[in-house]
Amino acid sequence: MIILVCFLTYIINESENIFLGLYRIITSPAILVTDFIKVGGIGAAFLNALLILSFNYFLVKLFKIKITGVVIAMFFTVFGFSFFGKNILNILPFYLGGILYSVYTSTDFSEHLISIAFSSALAPFISSVAFYGEVAYETSYINAILIGVLIGFIVVPLAKSLYDFHEGYDLYNLGFTAGILGSVIMAVLKLYHFEINPQFLVSSEYDMALKIICSSVFVAFIIVGFYINNNSFTGYFKLMRDDGYKSDFVQKYGYGLTYINMGMMGLISVAFVTFTGQTFNGPILAGLFTVVGFSANGKTIFNTIPIFIGVLLASFGSKGNTFTVAISGLFGTALAPISGVFGPVAGIIAGWLHLAVVQNVGLVHGGLNLYNNGFSAGIVAGFLLPIFNMITDNNNQRKMNIQKKHMNFLKAVQKNIKNKMKEEEGEDK
Repeated sequence: MIILVCFLTYIINESENIFLGLYRIITSPAILVTDFIKVGGIGAAFLNALLILSFNYFLVKLFKIKITGVVIAMFFTVFGFSFFGKNILNILPFYLGGILYSVYTSTDFSEHLISIAFSSALAPFISSVAFYGEVAYETSYINAILIGVLIGFIVVPLAKSLYDFHEGYDLYNLGFTAGILGSVIMAVLKLYHFEINPQFLVSSEYDMALKIICSSVFVAFIIVGFYINNNSFTGYFKLMRDDGYKSDFVQKYGYGLTYINMGMMGLISVAFVTFTGQTFNGPILAGLFTVVGFSANGKTIFNTIPIFIGVLLASFGSKGNTFTVAISGLFGTALAPISGVFGPVAGIIAGWLHLAVVQNVGLVHGGLNLYNNGFSAGIVAGFLLPIFNMITDNNNQRKMNIQKKHMNFLKAVQKNIKNKMKEEEGEDK
């Protein structure tokens, strides 16, 4: 509601042509990094975001899907990336592909809607193919739609299969899936001389306005959550101690505490970005709202701060600029379950490694996977998981061996005591 009010106020007081801006957004290649605030203006960017949010909300209501933690995460993720890669047209082929998959497998589309919504991470493929070169042809549009439909059709079984690689320790599973799928599609396109020109297009003129809007929204979440939770923070400390592994906070703690956590995580994320010195823009909004969304489905203060620390430590002496550090820190919190399950030191290591990996994996999909950090997080989680499991199992085995030694020692002491007591009884007789 606050975002809508700010948007309407801006439209009333400014002469910006939002529909012309929206046209520019829709016809842009949308590859990493394309800030829609820079492309079409802040009014058009907010209009695009509100349209996409409304579209997904309509589908959730239409198919009577219960609002759980992962649904909230989906809403905020697609809303955030509407400032940064997704537009109201380039997401539609994925949904069509999802419908065809449901028909083909004789399943309910509502079972796959969340995965399909997340699969729009590959929306830049649609825009880049449709508007490839200086002149777009009818065949370009058809090819773009076919690619989107194909992705929507195969993404659900792929996501289920690739989940086993990181076992749920990457909260952005569809980001990892999109990275694998995007890399394969990009390889095929390059085979036929399809080349992507990288770009870095971000805005900087709305820094303070965006900080105020975001902070206001996050404070509002805390207030609403406080009210729903019987005007108290009771139970929030328990939520903060949750390891975040396969955790739906809505189902475990209710809406009140979940909203409080979302607001708190939003404010902490704002503080992190401010600390790095990065100005607020479209990609930063995507990172912030993704963190807030997944704060209903795994992220807490305790399991994300180690990730932030790890990214900051990795940035010292590295080639990463403030934008890379800020974005990697925000999206790197996909690794929060590692910190929650294996401890803060493991979280710091994961954050440190994430910054190293994320700066290199974008090459394989040509910047056409918006969830590049989710792809990186999946690789990091899959790499670290067996190592941390080995260490944990070894420590547990040591503890068991020590306990066995203690038990054997106590048994030996008890046996000696009993023998002495028997000897004393024999002497008395």
